[in-house]
Order: sequence, then C-alpha cells, then structure tokens
Amino acid sequence: MTALFDTKCVSNSNISKQKHHVAGIEVTVYGASEIAQSASSVICLFLLHPRLETLAYVEPIALRCLHAHHASSSQSERGLIVASFDQRNHGARLVSTKANEAWRGGNELHAIDMFGIYQGTSHDVSLLIDHIPSYVFPDGEKTVDGWLCAGVSLGGHATWLSLVNEPRIKGGVVIIGCPDFQSVMVHRAWKSKLKSYQEDKFLGSVDYPKTLDHTVRKTDPAGIIMRDRSQTERSTLIKERLGGKKVLVLSGGADKLVPYNCSKPFLDLLKSEGQGLVDVSDIVYDGIGHDCTEEMVAELVVFVTDFLAAGTESKSKL
Repeated sequence: MTALFDTKCVSNSNISKQKHHVAGIEVTVYGASEIAQSASSVICLFLLHPRLETLAYVEPIALRCLHAHHASSSQSERGLIVASFDQRNHGARLVSTKANEAWRGGNELHAIDMFGIYQGTSHDVSLLIDHIPSYVFPDGEKTVDGWLCAGVSLGGHATWLSLVNEPRIKGGVVIIGCPDFQSVMVHRAWKSKLKSYQEDKFLGSVDYPKTLDHTVRKTDPAGIIMRDRSQTERSTLIKERLGGKKVLVLSGGADKLVPYNCSKPFLDLLKSEGQGLVDVSDIVYDGIGHDCTEEMVAELVVFVTDFLAAGTESKSKL
C-alpha cells in the first residue's frame, strides 16, 4: 500500500529506536530515551501496519507522534513510547505468501487466513502489554500506565479487536479498518463472484465455515456487540467492552476494498446506544479510496497528543 502521507521525518529524525525480542516477536520501541526525567508515567502506543506491508510502513507515523508530543506542554509530566512489530505472516514472520492473498489472488482460504492473522496480532498486542515494560524499563524507573492502539487497514481491523477484547487499551485510531468482519467478507465474496455467494450459501460454506463464524461472533466487535443482540444486551456489552474508551475512526468514502458501509451500522450503534459510554469520532473522507492519507495521519497525531494532554490534566486535578 502506497503511503499517501509525509514520510520525510524518517531521514532526519533523532528519535531513539530500540529493538527487543519479546516472546519470539521482534519489537521496535521508539522514543524511550527521550522521555523527560520529570515524567512520572508513560503511555505506550502500538502502531499496526497494513496487509502486505511491514512495521517500516508505520515508522514515519510513530516519529510524527513523538515529535508532536515532545513539542507539547504535557511531555514533562507524561512520556510517550511507540511500539511496532511485523504482524503475523508479514515481514520477518512470513511463513506463507499465499495466506496473505485474497480470493481473487488465488487463496481459497482467504476469510480464515485473514481473520486468523489479525486476531493473532491482537493477541500479540495483549502479550506485549504484559512484557514491554520489563524490557524498556527493567529497573522500574518509569511506569507504563496507559496503552493506545492504532492501525491502518489490516492493522485497523486488529485495532478494533484490541479495543473490544483488551481492557488495558483505553483508546484507538482505526484508519480504513472495519469492526464487522462478516460484512467485509460478504462484500468481498460478492465482488469475487464466489459460487457460494451466488448460490446464497456463503455463510457456513467452505469459504466462510461455521467454525469461523463462531470464532468471529465471540471476537469481532460487531459479532460480540451487535449481531443477534437485544438493545439491553447491546448496551451492557458496549459498557463492558468499550466503556470509557476513546475511539477515532477514519474512512475513505470511495473505499472499494473495505467500504465504509460495512462499518456504518456498527458505528451508528455506538453513536446512538453507546452515547455517554464510549467516545467515538467518525470521519469519512469523500473521494478517498483504500488509502491512508496525510489528513488521516494528521488526525491520528492530534488524537495521541490530546489523549496524553488530557491524562496529564486529569492527574493535576487529583
């Protein structure tokens, strides 16, 4: 995926980079050396790359978040580190090129492979939350007391899973990602002219097995909160899974790969029935396809900066 955002900060950045091997995952942590001595706590932001990319894709975004934070007034009280890693079956973790392809690319297991990859990445985020502080601050000199997650495309899908399944993730930015896997796969099956779709047998077929559907329903945001739920159940689940969290969703209005219409029913539900429970901002860019643009990255950077500033203000009032 071509990066349609400013990447020039990479070549001239003096932000520190540390590589850690955590439970078999090579993780790059940005910004640990620049944390102010006076900062009493640290927020960690996970950045997750798109399908067919590597952690190198999100490095410019990590550096921009850190530059913006270092220029803010909150940096003296609260530090920021950014962690990134290759998603499962990507980059240094690649085991099957075919498994990253779609139906049109000749992968008959597309739905199973895709969900498994980003579900696994979400599990990796939870694992790394457990262990990153021990690697980055082994003497306990700083406390990591907050966790954010953001991602693009496949990374955006994984961010949604972390938001609903990992209580320690308190905020997230989803760029051209979707909270409703089933909806995206139905749309893709239609575009791919799968026989199972044309015969109206897609759900429960070999293309989308019942066992996959069972996993999606207990893991995916729409599956957990929206599908086959009463209003009372939905409200309870929104509070349990997303209560108190802050979410920014950035979508392309002309996206044909992950259409906004696949996300809209779930987002409308959060904005109506989740009002007062979860803070959701939903921005759609007219004329933009399945791309991460400069405007989207700028919004992500502001989100992260504001999140840290808000946390600093909260602590100052205690």
